[in-house]
Amino acid sequence: MKSRCRCRATLLSVALLANLLLGTASFATALRPHAARPDTAVAASARVVADTAVVAAKDSVKAVAPKRQPFPADTVPHARNAQGRISEYTVAPGVAWHYDKPKPFRWLLHIPRDFGQFPGYAFRKENVSTLSGLVASSVVLWVADQVLLEGAQDFGRVLGLKAKSTQKTLVNIPFRVGSTNLPLEFNVPDNLNSTFYYLGDGWTHLSIASGFWMYGGLRKDNRALQTSSQLGEAILSTGLVVQALKRITGRQSPFVATKERGEWHLFPSYSRYQSFVPNYDAFPTGHLATAMATVTVIADNYPEHRFIRPLGYSLMGLLGYSMLNNGVHWASDYPIGIALGYAFAKIAVRNGRTRVEAPLSSPGTGLAPPPKPQRWYRQGRFSPYSSGPFTGASWKLSW
Repeated sequence: MKSRCRCRATLLSVALLANLLLGTASFATALRPHAARPDTAVAASARVVADTAVVAAKDSVKAVAPKRQPFPADTVPHARNAQGRISEYTVAPGVAWHYDKPKPFRWLLHIPRDFGQFPGYAFRKENVSTLSGLVASSVVLWVADQVLLEGAQDFGRVLGLKAKSTQKTLVNIPFRVGSTNLPLEFNVPDNLNSTFYYLGDGWTHLSIASGFWMYGGLRKDNRALQTSSQLGEAILSTGLVVQALKRITGRQSPFVATKERGEWHLFPSYSRYQSFVPNYDAFPTGHLATAMATVTVIADNYPEHRFIRPLGYSLMGLLGYSMLNNGVHWASDYPIGIALGYAFAKIAVRNGRTRVEAPLSSPGTGLAPPPKPQRWYRQGRFSPYSSGPFTGASWKLSW
């Protein structure tokens, strides 16, 4: 690159020098019109040298900066198709995804498919270490459950946080299915700890999914519509599995526990469970499972926005603490719930988009110029990867 620049500068210098000579010779000829003709010869020679140098300089500039070629319209990120919809999105150099417009409530029909894909997705050979880690972390946390719970509540008292999660009911529509009371309620938190707890409430995630649906409808944005659809799919799939596990394990919630770390009433009857739900529904956590599903779906569909995961995980941390502080969950209820939300979110996203080829440079910029040489410790490169149930970016260092 430096040699090209030197060559270009030299040619331009020659051109300037030749023009200077030409101007000097012409000026001398004008002052002495009756002088001998050698001055005219010098001017002609200078003119030839100048023209040659200018042409060479232009050729050098063309060689250094090749003509930019625009990309076809169908490869431009976020471009609208013939129907006026946005369906393809380039999220990184060489990484693009295509989203079809989802049909209304079709995601409900995808839930049986997700259940069928879950065993093959989660219980693979390459996931043995991950599954072992989930079991080990749950056991370790179970041993320390009482200490962690009391420590969280002591910390809450220091901060002045109320230990109970109290909410104000704005809407209450009675609804019963047989002997089961299933009222439609809309509550809002009335203190700070309740606000943290409300981060895992179903209304919160329903509002997020509805927001993507409205934005996608107004903007004709297929990715936003698919995100809304995938949120409904992942949250409901996760919720059904979590509820099944709660009714199998029957673990006491901390605030009604009759002994340290709570009792486990395996396979409680339906009527027994419904008669006093907090006595049986601690394991696993549904709030964190739902929150994890929401964060994963959004982050996977919008990987160019890097703040989503740090923000989402931070809010999940506040949610997890609030549930310890108000005695709704034990810490050991968390790992399995979080893993379920993550897995079903990954399955929903995987089925809701397809990978397409994308240009390596942004639209309208043509071919990217060759990168400047960098020191060895700055030559790392990020690239997409997929390993087991995890996908994201890897960093590769070239030696």
